[in-house]
Amino acid sequence: MRIQNQLIIINIIGGLFVLGGYVYALINNPTNRMQLWGGVPENYRSWIVGMMFVSAFGYCYAMKFLLLDDGIPFKFFFGLLGERFILITQIIFLLSAALWIHTTFSHLNEPSQTKWFLINVELWSTGLSVLAIFLGIIFINDRPSSYEYYLAVIGLSAISFHCIFLDALLWINKFPKLHE
Repeated sequence: MRIQNQLIIINIIGGLFVLGGYVYALINNPTNRMQLWGGVPENYRSWIVGMMFVSAFGYCYAMKFLLLDDGIPFKFFFGLLGERFILITQIIFLLSAALWIHTTFSHLNEPSQTKWFLINVELWSTGLSVLAIFLGIIFINDRPSSYEYYLAVIGLSAISFHCIFLDALLWINKFPKLHE
């Protein structure tokens, strides 16, 4: 099966798990869903929500370019890594993005150091895996010079920024340490 087809399947299934998991978690935790913000200042929240939509759109555009338009050769970091790199990083990205909200609600309901550790691992795994995809796309063999490629790079930079700086750094540092 072509790598693009494999990645389309991974993104459809993973995307359903991420979005469906968020809906499920938010519906089943109506009393403490606002606690998901942790200690993030209220004046940051609308900016962060806006960035969530920009990041999601950027990711979707990048995947459209890479998977549907056959945008690049799958030889990353100047040919050192191939198709397995993108398969593994996509799975890590989508799996960890799907899990963190459930672990966080579990932690809010019954705080523990283990759950807090898992939340950190999940958010950092999400951020670092999408950053690896972003860097892999930048350091590819035979980089296209089309505007679609540069829009895909911008899209991946937006979601990388969101996952690393807003989730793994800001959110983790602002979230109250309930287990202490």
